Amino acid sequence: MKIGICCGPEFLSQAKNAGADYIEPSMAAMHDKSDAELREFRKRSDDTDLPIDGFNGYFGDGISLYGDSDEKIRAYIERNCEVARILGGKYCVVGSGAQRRIPDGVDRTAYKAKFAHIVNVIGNLAAEYGLDICLEPLSRAETNFINTVKEGLAFARAAGNPRVGIVLDFFHFFANGEPISDLDDLRPGEPGHVHIARPNNDRRAPRPEDVDTLKIWKGKLQKAGYDGRISLECRWDRDIAAEWKEAVPLVRRVFCGSSD
Repeated sequence: MKIGICCGPEFLSQAKNAGADYIEPSMAAMHDKSDAELREFRKRSDDTDLPIDGFNGYFGDGISLYGDSDEKIRAYIERNCEVARILGGKYCVVGSGAQRRIPDGVDRTAYKAKFAHIVNVIGNLAAEYGLDICLEPLSRAETNFINTVKEGLAFARAAGNPRVGIVLDFFHFFANGEPISDLDDLRPGEPGHVHIARPNNDRRAPRPEDVDTLKIWKGKLQKAGYDGRISLECRWDRDIAAEWKEAVPLVRRVFCGSSD
């Protein structure tokens, strides 16, 4: 497995010093950068010998998934694909809870169909760039659409797009109170990506007292045959360099070490 950190390219050196294998910035933060700025980020990545493997936060505030035209949304997606190409990314996480939230008091059927169409557009364009797309179930505090792992799996499977899978974000899984047995529904190849924080609503990085729970999570990933990336997506204090130097080795010991 590879252990990464969700952070921007400005933190490449700190992430490298903490022992991370890659970083995962926000696509929304990269979307409006010029090609020259992106190439500079790529140079920093190459010089630091720490790749930008993928992206979270796919849609930013500048797009309305249910209000904007198909043409505008497609252009936005195409730009994201180009950003990923320049920076060398291999996957994109589609979370964006605020953007995909279905307004209250409406017929949800049409909104669900529109989002399904958008996800397939993303998947089809991503295939042209060699990208994988991972739909992220989010906590009920962040959105009202696709919250649980079961819902995410059902949506991704219904899409039937080989480039579209799900993210297993253990923070959202914990925050929703989903039973651990639900992870037994994962098939080989599911999930496509993993986010992690400690099993606590503070969303801090895993600590030594969390190891027993982390080992249970590891067991479910092993059962599903998962051997991919695990990104730390946590809340950090000001001294992130020190926190990262503690969190990355701990997560690596649990998820990459031998079972005990």
